[in-house]
Amino acid sequence: MDSSCRSCIRGVAIGIRNEILCREKGVVSPNYSCNRFMAFDQDSLKRQISLRCSDCLHFTFTPDTHNSNYGVCSLFSVRKCDGSQKKACSKFTRRSSRTA
Repeated sequence: MDSSCRSCIRGVAIGIRNEILCREKGVVSPNYSCNRFMAFDQDSLKRQISLRCSDCLHFTFTPDTHNSNYGVCSLFSVRKCDGSQKKACSKFTRRSSRTA
């Protein structure tokens, strides 16, 4: 990964001559790099977005004939829901393996 404003978490593309709006330095070239560089890893963000309640240690599955991901969150809810449809919360803890 290159350490330029193009891949920094503080930079936002503004669409004018490929320039980047940096929260620290203002408008800069996409190849510019300062000492406040913080890498932005797109792959880890995609993995984080795809996490669902059914992948969490706190999600308890309940038997249902139509949906195997049906259950309840033991931390926040008493209402049963489809865990594969809800995004993971801030208290997410990955379960080691799923036992149904």
